[in-house]
Amino acid sequence: MKTSAGFWLLAVLLVAATSFSQTVEKYFKVGGTLQLSPQPVSAEITSILWKYDKNLLADWEKGLIDLTYYSKFKGRTTLNTTTGVLEIRDMTAEDSGLYSVEINYQVQSQVYQTVEIEAVPKPVVDVQPLSCSSASPNCKLVCWGDVNKAGPVEYFWKKDDGEWVKSEKNTKDIINDKETQRVEKFSCRIKNLFSEKESSSLPNPFFRQYHH
Repeated sequence: MKTSAGFWLLAVLLVAATSFSQTVEKYFKVGGTLQLSPQPVSAEITSILWKYDKNLLADWEKGLIDLTYYSKFKGRTTLNTTTGVLEIRDMTAEDSGLYSVEINYQVQSQVYQTVEIEAVPKPVVDVQPLSCSSASPNCKLVCWGDVNKAGPVEYFWKKDDGEWVKSEKNTKDIINDKETQRVEKFSCRIKNLFSEKESSSLPNPFFRQYHH
């Protein structure tokens, strides 16, 4: 069975079209402001068309179309006609979706998938295993908190009243050595793009009172 050259050309074009589009996740909180920027263009910007999914959001064309905002975005949107930057205030959960822009009649390859995120929860520090005691050689601290709707988060740990130290995960291994034994308590903090909260402190199971 022969495959036509036209078929292969169509397949290549489809792949190229698929790879040409670049989706960037953009996070927002309800009630906050979302800012979207187009990719840089070399020429002066003379026309801008922003879309939300497939619907018109904002439209402007120098000397031809006055700056116009559409539907639910009226009254809470600002478009900078010099830079193409779009700002939407008082964001709601219903504003989640795909945003795209056309500059100077050229559809840009970068599109924004907006995602609503919530404030991080107040975390709780726990120790594992439950049998951890002053006689254990090592244990693990866990910073608990439901972050499923909080977007990208960061974790931090603190010893007593010291500095916060960033961690790549929500757990911290502790070893029963002299350095750890001098620490009275541990605390953790969860942070996302719009909020941060810290736990109450947890007494160190390895703490020992050293006398000088």
